[in-house]
Amino acid sequence: MTGSAEETFELAYSISEGITEPTIFLLDGDLGTGKTVFAKGIAAGLEIDPQEVNSPTFTIINQYEGRMRMYHVDLYRIEGAEIGHLGLEEMLEDPDAVMVVEWAERLGEFKIPGACRVKINDQGGEFRSLFIVFNT
Repeated sequence: MTGSAEETFELAYSISEGITEPTIFLLDGDLGTGKTVFAKGIAAGLEIDPQEVNSPTFTIINQYEGRMRMYHVDLYRIEGAEIGHLGLEEMLEDPDAVMVVEWAERLGEFKIPGACRVKINDQGGEFRSLFIVFNT
């Protein structure tokens, strides 16, 4: 449970600061629950300026360079078969990258083994419950 956006950011930062190999984070949660805040925390742990990280809702994929590359994917506007045209397979093969996927529930049948699934639920006010399952 986090009690503010800052706490959500710090949780993600603490998870990512020790990452040394390709990692995939699949973020699920309603609009406004803090998925992008979590992505900013992941970026900060990868030595990427979190101020540069914005939700790629319209661009769909943003790429950032830090001590590891970060692909930030937003599937909010994506439907079914369009997933196959995004180039996710190539990103998954990048040996120096972390991938953060917002609205991951829209992946449908597209499976990403070994991913870390993060479910963020609004608990009212600034409170969020985060369920994190590693290597799903």
